[in-house]
Amino acid sequence: WRGHEKEVNSVAFSPDGKFIISASNDTTVRLWDINGNPIGEPWRGHEKEVNSVAFSPDGNWIVSGSNDTTVRLWDMNGNPIGQPWRGH
Repeated sequence: WRGHEKEVNSVAFSPDGKFIISASNDTTVRLWDINGNPIGEPWRGHEKEVNSVAFSPDGNWIVSGSNDTTVRLWDMNGNPIGQPWRGH
């Protein structure tokens, strides 16, 4: 599957197995269907490489961690929820 412009650092399946989320050194997060088709545009909000992603247990939220020392919460449409969490 192609869609990121740099290395992919993390991937995760949604709890229902219908989606995959990926994190990349291109500073983006991407949502994919199970057939490898990207859903929408890359999610932008981090300023540096994104190292990790995970779905919430109910599959409604995604969390990402970045080298910009922040954690972000996203809805399933790729909208960041609130401000980045800082503290690292």
